[in-house]
Amino acid sequence: MSASSHGHTVAGFLLVDANVLIDFAEAEISVLSIASVALAPVYVVREVLREVPRLDAAACTRLGIHVLEPEVDELAAAAARRGSLSFEDHLCLLVAEARGWTCVTNDGALRRACAAEGVAVLWGLELMAQLVEAGHFDAARAGDVAEAIHRSNPLHITVAILARFRERLGLPGS
Repeated sequence: MSASSHGHTVAGFLLVDANVLIDFAEAEISVLSIASVALAPVYVVREVLREVPRLDAAACTRLGIHVLEPEVDELAAAAARRGSLSFEDHLCLLVAEARGWTCVTNDGALRRACAAEGVAVLWGLELMAQLVEAGHFDAARAGDVAEAIHRSNPLHITVAILARFRERLGLPGS
């Protein structure tokens, strides 16, 4: 297990959802490769990977990201509606909960559902901050990656979130 200076602990393995995978695929996919070695193995559920146009199972394998085939009962349970969660987000919740893994997501509904079920959760940028704080990723490079994610996903990675991230890493404002 690995802990950040901000008190969040990586529980078991890391399960990334589509929005985090898309953000890093568009900005700097090596962040997840490094996390898989430095923090904990990184997994994506096959059904979630289908939502990510830039990656396939072979690319994930090359990057050190494990593609998980969920159990039939997990697929069936995910098909049952759970509030505003999509099938894929519900599947992420169920897989992380069943295995005691940390869910890495920027999705508000999935984060709330994880919290309600006692599933550990990290923001995508928080994962990168942990890599920097543990000496596995350069702070300035992390700032550049965060800026790129903000440019491609300004709705979820807002200017305020970006500013807090830069402050956490001791980087000057943008």
